[in-house]
Amino acid sequence: MEQYIFANESSLNSRFMLIGGIWVDEITYKAVIEKCNQFKQSIGWTIDAKFNWKNVSKLTLSNYKKFIDIFFEFNLNFNAIIIDQKEICLKNNYENDQELGFYIFYYLLLWHNSVKNDKNEYLIYLDRRNNKKQTRLDDLKKYLQKDSGLNIKVLEPVNSKYYNLIQFTDILLGAFGFYYNKRNTDENVSKVKWELAQYIAMKIDRKDLCFNTLKAGYKNLNIWELEPSKAKSALQSTIPSFKGS
Repeated sequence: MEQYIFANESSLNSRFMLIGGIWVDEITYKAVIEKCNQFKQSIGWTIDAKFNWKNVSKLTLSNYKKFIDIFFEFNLNFNAIIIDQKEICLKNNYENDQELGFYIFYYLLLWHNSVKNDKNEYLIYLDRRNNKKQTRLDDLKKYLQKDSGLNIKVLEPVNSKYYNLIQFTDILLGAFGFYYNKRNTDENVSKVKWELAQYIAMKIDRKDLCFNTLKAGYKNLNIWELEPSKAKSALQSTIPSFKGS
């Protein structure tokens, strides 16, 4: 069966960086897309109109809540890793190659949350970003297939305006990052973003979104804050293979 992964990152320049995605089977994916497109059209938006954490406003808040309701309606599986950049400096720890460290974290996210067998064929879509090294995604795909046994049909960057599930990911990562980076306590806190984050917390019966599920997960969410010592060890051992050396 084809399995889809829609991934993104958030808070790259904050203390806590997040990388996460949504895992969904082919049948559910088609149903979710249809529901999202119908919803956008019902509020007068085109189907390529984009929901994202950055642009939520007082005028659009109600629509954002209804949009994220679709995520919970289908009980989609969301997995994310959280990296404390005060403890784990990508540039200092990974051969002065911050981009390499970033993609090794992506590798850990995909490897730990995917099933390694011949029955699952993965189509992985990452929100497009500018890379200094143009082969980063090719390297990521190669290493996941060779050393992790994942059966990957597609791994490519895309424009998130055309992918509703990346938009879900963007909102969820933004909301979790909002709490982890303590923006909810800022003097000039965005009341709109606070309300959206609290709405998501309410949907999963939590008082806020600053929690760590480790690998066990919580409902349909898996929020894994990496322990610095274990993360450094895992990433350092991964670098030679990832670089092809």
